[in-house]
Amino acid sequence: MTNLSQDLLSELPLTEDEFIGGKVTVFQPAKGYRAGIDAVLLAATVDVKPGEKILDLGSGVGTAGLCLMGREPEANVTGLELQAVLFQIAQKNKQANKLEERWSLVNGDLLHLPEELPLGSFDQVMCNPPFMPKGTSHGSPDPIKLLANHEGEATLRDWMLAALKLVKHKGAVTIIHRADRLDEILSVFREKKAGAIEVCPLWPYEGQPAKRVIVRARRGISKPMMITAGHKLHETDGSYTDIIDGALRRGLALPL
Repeated sequence: MTNLSQDLLSELPLTEDEFIGGKVTVFQPAKGYRAGIDAVLLAATVDVKPGEKILDLGSGVGTAGLCLMGREPEANVTGLELQAVLFQIAQKNKQANKLEERWSLVNGDLLHLPEELPLGSFDQVMCNPPFMPKGTSHGSPDPIKLLANHEGEATLRDWMLAALKLVKHKGAVTIIHRADRLDEILSVFREKKAGAIEVCPLWPYEGQPAKRVIVRARRGISKPMMITAGHKLHETDGSYTDIIDGALRRGLALPL
């Protein structure tokens, strides 16, 4: 790690937050980049079988991986993160949650995959890429949040290509993203012969268009696509629905 990232980490105020009902503790920046519900819901959809190796691509401070391991005590997760500061916070989270045996962290770039991540070596890959295309809208003045929310050198296509390179034949890639970018996601899966695609819309309220989708595909499988019933996030009073509350606050699985 560079001296610059060490200086940034030492000067960066952190909060200590509990996720999925206190099963895991997440240290994260007090301002700017903050984990939202997307990472938690993504992790809740991953169905882990004994002995599987899971990759959290673009792991940030590790929220998705932590939530998955908190729900599945046998899960083994590897996280790849570009930003050195977030990588170091994830190391702190690894120690805080006593996950030295089950959680491997790699500081690297998905455009230049590190040697520690052999191609085709993971049973499943999950990712929560930046939602905003490069050059669109006004980015955050916070450089950590900017890179987490806006595409840098790596586009959405690059993220998906990296995931498909790293997952095994017939392995699953699961991504959460904006609903209005679903066509980009599907085009890459089809181009790279990933099938058995499941599209799960996340409706903010009943009767409203989905703003997020969770999409899963399997590398090298030719089964047709299925659009699931999806999940409504909120009741009319603004509270979470039971199934979403279960995933967010009790660490329960969220079926697609």
